[in-house]
Amino acid sequence: MLRVPTWLLSFFGLLFGLFHAVLGVLWISKNDRPEIVIFALIAYVAILIQTVAVGKTRSMSLGVALVNLVVGALIPLAINTQLDPSHLTDYSTWYVLGVGTILGGTAVRGQRAIAWLGLGILIVEIACWGGVPSLASTGLPGVLSLLVTGHAVSIGVERAVKNAQELNRIAAETAAETAAVEAAALVRSSLLEKTLRTALPALNLIAALGGNLNESQKAEALLLEAGLRDEIRGEALLNDAMREAIKAARQRGAEVLVLDEGGLDGLDDAARNELLGRVAASIAGICSGRLTIRAPRGEDWRITVVAVRPGTAEPDLWLKLS
Repeated sequence: MLRVPTWLLSFFGLLFGLFHAVLGVLWISKNDRPEIVIFALIAYVAILIQTVAVGKTRSMSLGVALVNLVVGALIPLAINTQLDPSHLTDYSTWYVLGVGTILGGTAVRGQRAIAWLGLGILIVEIACWGGVPSLASTGLPGVLSLLVTGHAVSIGVERAVKNAQELNRIAAETAAETAAVEAAALVRSSLLEKTLRTALPALNLIAALGGNLNESQKAEALLLEAGLRDEIRGEALLNDAMREAIKAARQRGAEVLVLDEGGLDGLDDAARNELLGRVAASIAGICSGRLTIRAPRGEDWRITVVAVRPGTAEPDLWLKLS
């Protein structure tokens, strides 16, 4: 894609606009009051510079556009009051295309409605000065073409900017999704490696004994299986203190379910470990029934701990920790 520097476009726009000012200087003697033309030229160059001087943003402020409108309306009015209509066909009417250049630049920079309003004012001023037939001989067709071109360029640039922003948004979302997938794959890989490392000794023992385990070994295998489920379902809810507390609760006869649903996301390690330490301490007395430890997402609390036993009306433990 070919990129043209903004300063280069501004430079050529300035040169084009100054061409009309040079014509005004060369034909200044055709005016009854040259001093008025000098003031008009100074005002014209001033608004030309502010029109083509594009800064960090292409958009023109409403204040600058209104200044262009007012000054662009005053320049023809001032010159026409002391210029004979017999000069309709020479370059004494330099200001027509000059103001047209200003209006075209205003349209390019996004203030299209004000630019078209300026053209309407210019048409009325020329018609009142030289008559309706003069509209075709003073450069107004050129002004119209400048304004149409500026309007089209403005719309094209806005669409291009909008499309570029949409592409950037899609690219950012794609990058975020890719990073999330890669992170999830890394987590799964790490979890699988950890699970295999933990389970491998027990699996080797089961294989060596041909599955003929004694009661103690069976109980240990069941604890290992439950611990592996915890690692898969409740990763953020586990640290060394929690693993020991959950294992002890199971050994006392409790059924323990650990579910990490994202409630601890965003916590630093110190805050998470402080919460998990409170949970570990709270379940030290649970000896039977079902113990559920959850980290729900979207709640006002971080962790829910509930211990219930069949046949009891009230839970033995019900905590909401935040």
